[in-house]
Amino acid sequence: MSEHDFDFLHGDWVIHNRRLRDRLVGLQDWEEFQTVARVRPALGGLGNVEDINRPDGTPLGLTVRAFERTAQRWTIQWIGASDGAFQPPMTGTFTAGVGTFYGEDEWKGQPCRCRFTWQVLSPSEARWEQALSNDGGVSWETNWTMDFRRSGSRA
Repeated sequence: MSEHDFDFLHGDWVIHNRRLRDRLVGLQDWEEFQTVARVRPALGGLGNVEDINRPDGTPLGLTVRAFERTAQRWTIQWIGASDGAFQPPMTGTFTAGVGTFYGEDEWKGQPCRCRFTWQVLSPSEARWEQALSNDGGVSWETNWTMDFRRSGSRA
C-alpha cells in the first residue's frame, strides 16, 4: 500500500456501467450505460481527481481520492453533479493488488454499509464494484460495476 496505488487510473477511460435499478430488495433488474472519465494526479501525486461524464460531455460527478500518509490509507469521496453534495467518505487500502474501501451510507433513508472494490486487470483495463449491506456487513449485494477501458494516453 502506498500513495501510488491509484497511479494506474491516471488518464482517459471509457466505462461500461452495470447498475441495479433498485437496491437491497433482492431483484436482479440491471441497467447498462456508458460513461467517460478523465483521471489526473493531484496534491503532487498524493491523490487524484476523476471527472465522470456522459459520452456527450454532460457531467455526472467528481471523485476525489487522497492517500493519508499517517494513517497509511486512502479516503475516497464522490460529489454528484446533480446536487453538488459530498457523499460519505470511503476508506481503505490495497492488498495484493486489490483495493477494498468501506464506509457508512444510507439507501432510501435506511443506514447501510458500503464497500468499493478496485482491481487492475491490465495496463488498459480496471474494474470497480460497489456493494451494500443492510446487516452490518454479514452479507453484501453488489449493485454497481464499472469496467474501465483506457481510451487515450496516461496522464
